[in-house]
Amino acid sequence: MRLEVEVLIATGCTPFEVKKKVISVLEGMKGEVPDLAWRVMDITEMPELAVKYRAPMTPAIYIDGKLEFMGYPKQAALQAKIKSTTARRAPTTEEKVYPH
Repeated sequence: MRLEVEVLIATGCTPFEVKKKVISVLEGMKGEVPDLAWRVMDITEMPELAVKYRAPMTPAIYIDGKLEFMGYPKQAALQAKIKSTTARRAPTTEEKVYPH
């Protein structure tokens, strides 16, 4: 099951800052969380997203559909949130499928 990270930005969020402070962290975590996927969405270009997500400010970072950060998070905080979300989603022993 994919872990979805959605980053909502607006005019004031430069692509360089988003790349440096968010996307580079996510790219660095692909080895630990292979099913990690993300997308950056500009609410200036798609105002319906502002209504859908009810983002009070940008950048806003949603993990699995839940607002987790407003503004740019510290690298360690973003990593920790992704790891804890991944751990919560891990199947229990009963749910794991073992080959025969």
